[in-house]
Amino acid sequence: MERAKELFERVKVSGQSAIDDFIANRTTEELFLDFKRSADNGRSRTLHNNDRKNLAKAISGFGNSAGGVVVWGVDCSMDNDGADVARAKIPIQNVQRFLGNLQGAVSGCTIPPHSGVEHFAISSGESDYGFVVTYIPASECAPHQVINGNQYYIRAGSDFIPTPHHVLAGMFGRRPQPDVFEMFSISPASHQERRLVCDYGIMITNRGPGIARDLFFNCMMHHALGDETQISWQFLDHDNWSGNFLMGRHISIVSHVNVRVPPGAILTPLSLRIEIEPPFETDLLMQGNVGCSGAPTRRVDFQNDRNTVADIYRQYFDHLDSGTLTVAICHHVAEALLKCEQSTNPT
Repeated sequence: MERAKELFERVKVSGQSAIDDFIANRTTEELFLDFKRSADNGRSRTLHNNDRKNLAKAISGFGNSAGGVVVWGVDCSMDNDGADVARAKIPIQNVQRFLGNLQGAVSGCTIPPHSGVEHFAISSGESDYGFVVTYIPASECAPHQVINGNQYYIRAGSDFIPTPHHVLAGMFGRRPQPDVFEMFSISPASHQERRLVCDYGIMITNRGPGIARDLFFNCMMHHALGDETQISWQFLDHDNWSGNFLMGRHISIVSHVNVRVPPGAILTPLSLRIEIEPPFETDLLMQGNVGCSGAPTRRVDFQNDRNTVADIYRQYFDHLDSGTLTVAICHHVAEALLKCEQSTNPT
């Protein structure tokens, strides 16, 4: 998960305690984090013009860079070291209205509009006061120009700065990038005598705006629970992929030169079968990566600890022995073993 998204999700889960931590720890504004207090603390029925300007600058700056998070309702000022740190909570009045005003302003802040911006309100526990957290991902449609002022920004340290000409020229000349990642087609868990069997289709898709070429997937098995566990891979698409297996522990495949994957398309080159049976002496750990030419590589992890696997195994056979095993339970068992979910949509 990218840094800005991880930060946004953490604040959503922690709520006001995350705001309190920012204050207590004197958290510094940095590449992915910005603090803002509302110009009128949310008293007006419409978004204050200064808040609109700050939102537009953040959308342009974070969207043209690596993404970021804005926390509204926190006073930020310079400390003795010259760093801008979170100092005090300044809750926003009628926080839900302020949230709606921010949402309504997004499309009119930049050219082109940034469709990936998200907002989340946090109640302060005092009537309708609270805070708003804005997530601005790195944009596939960059560069974004602020409408009022006709300026382009990027994030540099803790500031939004006008984009230098050579950087802007490079952004305009950049071709749309593919974004390749893995998905799963998961069969319900089954059994052979007292062996638990789980099958997974490994799907590779492209959710970026560019065409993906020279796709690859590799995975190394580090720990495999115990001697009674068997892990095996099977090629499903020899027409489009080639590769090799090394000593039963490592798989590496690459798409053929004529394979091109447009946005939203899905390929299923492999299947993975895991057959487990006690004793479970080590954790389950397989690691690798997936990607394509001209785009960032994504990390792939299949892992679970031995005690959790033992519980999954026991629950399956307890249901089987008691006659309560259902298809839903079998699906849950397969998902829990690799900590993955059935994929239905690449977006």
